[in-house]
This record gives sequence, structure tokens and C-alpha cells, in this order.
Amino acid sequence: MEHLQAWTATAPLLVALLLLLYVPGLLVLRLADLRWNLALGLAPAVTCGLVGVGGILLDLLGVRWGRLPFLGLVAIACLLVVGYRLLLRRAGQEGRPLGGSVPPTRWTRRDRLLAGGAVGIAVLFHWAPVVLVVDPSFPSSLTDPMFHYNGINAVLHTGNASMFGAMDWNYGLRVLDVSYPAVWHALAALVAAPEAVVEVAHVLSYLVIPAIFLLGITCLGAEVFPRRRLMILLTPLVAAGFVAFPDYMSVGKSFWPNALALALFPGVLAAALSVVLDVAHGRLAQNAVRYAGSALVLLAGAAGMVLTHPTFIFTVLWVCAPWAVVVVALLARRLWRVWPRPRVLAAALLAAAGAGGLVVVVLAHPQVQAALSRPVLGEWSSFLSRLTSTLVLWPTTPNRLVLTALALFYGSVTVLGIVAAARTHRSRWVLAAWVMQALLILGVYFPLPLLSSIAGIWYSDVYRLFAIQVVFLALLLPMGLAMLWERGERADELGEESVSWPRPLPVLTKLAGRAPARAAVVLVLIVHLALGAFLSWRMAYSPAAPSIGDRAIIGSEEELALLEDLDDLVPEGAIILGDPLSGIGYAPVLADVDTVFTQVTVRSLDKDGDYLAQRFADIQQDPRVCDIVRHYGISYYYEDDPVRYEGELRDTSLPGLYDVDTSEGFTEVASAGEATLWRIDACGEIDAREDWWDPRWRNRTVVTDEEPSPQDAADSSTASASTASAAPAHARELPARTAGA
Repeated sequence: MEHLQAWTATAPLLVALLLLLYVPGLLVLRLADLRWNLALGLAPAVTCGLVGVGGILLDLLGVRWGRLPFLGLVAIACLLVVGYRLLLRRAGQEGRPLGGSVPPTRWTRRDRLLAGGAVGIAVLFHWAPVVLVVDPSFPSSLTDPMFHYNGINAVLHTGNASMFGAMDWNYGLRVLDVSYPAVWHALAALVAAPEAVVEVAHVLSYLVIPAIFLLGITCLGAEVFPRRRLMILLTPLVAAGFVAFPDYMSVGKSFWPNALALALFPGVLAAALSVVLDVAHGRLAQNAVRYAGSALVLLAGAAGMVLTHPTFIFTVLWVCAPWAVVVVALLARRLWRVWPRPRVLAAALLAAAGAGGLVVVVLAHPQVQAALSRPVLGEWSSFLSRLTSTLVLWPTTPNRLVLTALALFYGSVTVLGIVAAARTHRSRWVLAAWVMQALLILGVYFPLPLLSSIAGIWYSDVYRLFAIQVVFLALLLPMGLAMLWERGERADELGEESVSWPRPLPVLTKLAGRAPARAAVVLVLIVHLALGAFLSWRMAYSPAAPSIGDRAIIGSEEELALLEDLDDLVPEGAIILGDPLSGIGYAPVLADVDTVFTQVTVRSLDKDGDYLAQRFADIQQDPRVCDIVRHYGISYYYEDDPVRYEGELRDTSLPGLYDVDTSEGFTEVASAGEATLWRIDACGEIDAREDWWDPRWRNRTVVTDEEPSPQDAADSSTASASTASAAPAHARELPARTAGA
């Protein structure tokens, strides 16, 4: 409970972020006359679309990203929607809402309270351990958060929230054009103050993302089975019991933009389902304007999701492929009946050529080719264990007794869900999507031709694929459980679809709705949630606790205090050099000072940064080091013991930042434990750069492109020696993390 008070203080940030993500999207969607259920599910995705597109447009126009420009973008979007509504009225197509309607269901106030309570319980199921374990103001010791904290800081300093420029500053001294999704960072920057970047990042990722996902999955459930109350109530509770998402991706691995995009996915799917069914049941000529509006709303949400993390375009294409084939076949059959044959054939040829061209363009992209060429890691050992993991959505133990229990438990419930989904027209696509995602998981686990290569698009990372599969399994399992709970005649009385078990399962028809079946449903839900809580605590929340000590990036409370006080220790505009994993990588968001490296890795394209990383220790002998230091105004050096990262000591990969002789040419400013801040005197007087955030000079380097990389030179001359050297006694080793990133 030691962090409860700190989390309580972040309540205004939580409210601000929820309002930011929901209000703009709801305003646009309700003005467009989208049903409330769809509007609630899709609103965060539309907001992210406004942020993503708006960030790019404002950058092109030279306008700084901020609250007022964003409000202006929302106002413009609302005006466009009002214009569309006028067009819709002129066309006489205002009779039905965008996305169509759903079968009528008699929802009482009690039903609505129960649905809201189910979502609330599921959200608290994720929030409670975060509040107990994680310190909202302590920086995460995982790899990705350092990059993302400093990404928010860059947006705040530069006013650039475009995916084509916002993250340019996160790659060392040299600022080059980088394409990186910046929606998550732009959202955080609208709420964050420079001194509260870490808190905003944690509230957005640890509290807001689970809330968006669980409300979105509930809205999706209401679209998949609109007349089955219990299925809708069970959906968020079942989703809350999986460790893969949001717990592990958001807390355990801190893949924050990816996690936000996945949280938006259910709402986008709900809108897609409603739009496709609406178009399928109407006449195009009589509803063209309304259908166009539905398509634009869906496109806005999908754009928000893809701009948040572009890999989701492949996720949508893959899991929706069977659905798309069916829709295209139905459309072709419909057109075959009403269009002349030559026109149908011409349209078919054009569509095939367009689809084929799109596939060729996508597959020809170098990043896609690199992803498809990833080495196949799967093997046929532990076959039953890996097959069970595909159902449980988490690696299982090799213990035969536990493995058998898990296989029977999740296998039986999944089979019931498959049976239920296969017998309901509106939910068959869920079964198809689940199968498609399961094939990718099997492609990672086993060496399967084509599938193993396609899985490379998701980094051949089974944990990322598990996270996506949570969406579909959280719909399948409630279908089977709800059919066990409710008798067919009782469902008819409630105005719901009746249970329809296939003939091979007559026993279930007799048991459905009786006390033993209902007890089994309750037991399954309790066991599922308990197992999920246990795994989440071990694999996600426990590693996310504040990490201080000999094996951590921050070695002591005194070192943390030193980092937080840096802006009082160095003059304004001073630049600090040091290994980011010494803790100095957190300095821009802890103390509002600027550092050379703001993420864990150093890239070779950053010629000057790479030179310092390899040769700064030679500052007394190498005049080029002083040239670089003076050019960038780097006047301080932060020293600490090396940590072990990904099996390698940092003084091996960044030798220039360790074992620096500070007995001459350096003045100690402050120290805490093994960490020391030095002023660099060896290069004479160093003028601070007041234009540190000006890209016009940061894309030029002191070390020319023609000169060989010092990293290459170091590798060629010392590879064998560094491989054979033993770890020094003063090294600190970061704790091992669960594989999967």
C-alpha cells in the first residue's frame, strides 16, 4: 500500500486522459449519429486518428502541437460532420443511424447497471495490482520506457507530434528523419507538464489502456451477440483473466504504443462488424450517402489504430482475411444478379489487379521482406505443451499433471465456444479470426512452411500474438459459458436468441440452465481469473516494481536524488554525456536537463555519438573527441558502474563511456554511491548551445560519413579480447526478463 497515496495524487491525470481520449471521439461520432454502443467503443480510436493526422498536418503547416491546436482540429472535424449531416438530410437518408441498428433487446436499468459493474470489476482487476506494486513517479527499468519518456519530452520541447519527425531526437546527437508512430507520445504531451512526464506515461499505459480495452471488448461483445445479455456481461470478465494483454504487454514489457493500438482494436472491430452487416442488409442505391458516412467513420477509427502502431494494418488484414473473402463473394454474387456480365467481369478484373498490386507493393517493402526473412525458431519438441499454450495464451509448464489439467480446462471451454460460434451467423467471423491467429501462434512454436515466415511480421514473438488472440478468445469463451448457463425457453422469455446445441451434444442440452451447469460456469470464471491474477503478478506486476540496488539501473536512493537534482547542479543549456543505462537516460524527464543519449542503443548513423561512445575515454589523446564535445556543448560527464544488458556488459559495447581517467581534466560536481557527475575541463571552455532543439544544425556531423565507424574499428580489433574477458568485480547485472519482446 506504500504507493497508494502517490497514485491517488495522479487522479487528475487519469480523469484528464480519459476525457481526452473519449470526449473528442464521442463528440464527432454522436454528431454523425452513430449508435451509443459503437460510439463508446470507437471514440478512443477516432480521437487517436485526430491526433495522428492532426500531428502530421500541424507539422506541415509549421504549427506547434498543443491543446489549442488540437481543439481546433476537433472543431474542424465536427464542422465536417455537420456538413455531412446536411448532405444526408438532402439525400433523404436520415432514417437509420450510421452503422445500422441491432435486433431490439429489452435492456432494463438493472441490466445496464450489471453491464457497467462487469466492466468496472474487470478494470479494477487490472488497476489494483498496479496501485499496490508500481510507483507512478519511478521510471521503469525496462528497455522501451526510456525511449518513450524522452519521446514525450521531445514533443513538449519541439511541438512536433508528427510520426515523420517527432521521434527524430531520440537517436543520439545526429537528428535525421525517422518515421515512428507518435500518437501515444502526442496524447501524453497534451496532458503532461515537463516535471510529470513519467507519471503521465504510467497513468496512460497502466490505467487508461486497460480501461479502453475492457470497455471496447464489451462494446464488441454487444455487437457480436446483441440479444445475449450474459455473453455481454461475461466478455470483460473473461478478458480480464488473460495475462498476455493488457498486463504483460503494457506493464511487463512496456510496449506502450503497441498496447494502446491493441486496446483500440475491439472498438474498430465492433464498428467494422456493424457497417458490414448494415451494408449487407440494405440497398446500395437507396443508402449510398449513409453507407459512405459509415465507411468514413470506420476509416477514421482504423486510421487512429494504425497510426498508433502501423503493424496493426497487418493484424487487420490477417485476422479479417476469411471475413473479407466471404464479403467479396457475397458482393460478387449480388452484382452478378443486377449488373450486366461484361460489367461484372471488368469490375472483377480491376479488383483483382488492384488487390494483386497492393500485395506486391506491400511484399516489396524492405521492412516487410526483412520480417518475412526472420529465422524460423520453432521446433517440434514439447508438442503438447505448446499446443496447450495456444489455448491458454501463455507458456505452460512441462509438468504432465498441470499440463493435462490446463488442456482439459481451457480445451473444453474453447470447444464449447467454437460450437456456439459456429451455429450463430453473427459470430462465425470470431471463430475464423481465432483460427487465423492460432495458426500464427503455431507458426512461431513449430516450423510450419509459410506460417512461420508470416509470423515474422510480428517479430516471431509469441507473446505479441497471444495479446491479439485475447480479443477473440474473450468472445469465444463467453459464448460457450452463456449457453451452459441459460435454458433455451428462458432465453425466449427474455427476448434473446435461444440456445441451440448440435445433436452430438444432447447431454449439454439437458444440463443447460440447471444448477450443476451454472456452478460449472461460476467455477470456470473463478479459476480463470485466479490463474490470470497469479500469472500477472509473477510475470508483469512484480518485475514492474521500483528497481533500486546493485543489479538495477539506479543503484540507490541517493543516486535517484542526484538524477532528480541535476538541473540544480548544472547551468541551463548544459549537455550531459553518459551511458543511458547508467541512469542518465532518465535525466531529461527527471530533472529537465538534456543528455546525449535518450535510449538504450547507440546507432552507427549517429557518427558523432558513436564516436564518443567508443572513444570518449581517449579525450586526453584524441583531439577529435574535444572537437565533438565543443561542437555540441557537451560540458558534463556522468560516470557509473557498467550494467549487464542482454548478456553483455555495457563497457564492452560502449567502451568510451567507461574507465575514463578523470584524475586530470575533470572536476567532480556531485556523487552518490558509485555514480559521479563530472564537469569536462579537458577541452577548455565549452559554450552551452541554446539551440539544442534546433534540427537545422543537428543533422550535420563533425565525423564525416567517409570515416569508418569507430564501432566497426573496435569490433575488428578487440572482438576476441572482449569476448574472452571476465566481468569486472564492479559490474552491475540487470535482472533477467521473461523472453518475448
